[in-house]
Amino acid sequence: MEKRFYGMQNDYMFRAVLQKSRSALKSLLCALLHLDEAEIVSVEIMNPIELGETIDGKTCMLDVKVELNKNKVINIELQIQRQSFWPERSLLYWARCFNELESGKPYDSLRESCHIGILAFTLFPEDAEFYSEYRIQNCRTQRQYTDKFCIRILDLTKMEMADEDTQKDILQWARMIKADSREELDAIAEERQVFKEVAELVKVLNNDKKIREQCEARFFYECDMASMRAEGRAEGRAEGRAEGRAEGRVEGQTEIIGQLYNNGFSAVKIAEITGKKTDEIYAIIRRYDGVVV
Repeated sequence: MEKRFYGMQNDYMFRAVLQKSRSALKSLLCALLHLDEAEIVSVEIMNPIELGETIDGKTCMLDVKVELNKNKVINIELQIQRQSFWPERSLLYWARCFNELESGKPYDSLRESCHIGILAFTLFPEDAEFYSEYRIQNCRTQRQYTDKFCIRILDLTKMEMADEDTQKDILQWARMIKADSREELDAIAEERQVFKEVAELVKVLNNDKKIREQCEARFFYECDMASMRAEGRAEGRAEGRAEGRAEGRVEGQTEIIGQLYNNGFSAVKIAEITGKKTDEIYAIIRRYDGVVV
């Protein structure tokens, strides 16, 4: 039987590629931060791991924390499964990066920190974007409170919304990350030299026994998490039927609408199919905690 191929949607493979290839790391940072390569003077991963060593799926953090040009901290996290409390989670990750003030140092020595989430689900369905940026500002005047806070979100499920002129580099990287076969990798590799290097590295890492074992461990861990979520929803539906058919129908309807949305149907289209109002569809989608395939 042919071995499963692990692309960069596997978070261990994602981490391994960025840790082993400085050119890939720099290229991704340039795309996500809208920088020219010449603007990156130095880049260093602040939380390297021993690649190939056994990891604990429950506690291991595979986000990539990067020091950029000695004056910025960038945290990149790939998340394939839907997270109900992603805004809170991303704030915590950002705070961990920002909270590096040493005793006796002035507050202005704190560095700009940015958390970048690369997600395979849509965070805010009613305001879907391919790539979005969040900062702190005055609600009335829009005056920025500080330039040291930034959270950015790359939605891998909304590539059709990308601006080909201003977001071309990010779109190319999104395609690279989503590629799940050698054939897809080879096709994308033709676009840029750095992608040829990444494609070859991913193939090499797939043939590395220790790296492959860890990718496989992450794959099955994510499958287990998806199964537990599905079982939880099934139990909820069973309880709903026991408590009353009306509540059970609501659960089932939520599941169907959530699955339709995850499979590419817009909220407007779902509203047409179900006869519900668009606002009701958005509310249901927000409650849905399904896994995006």
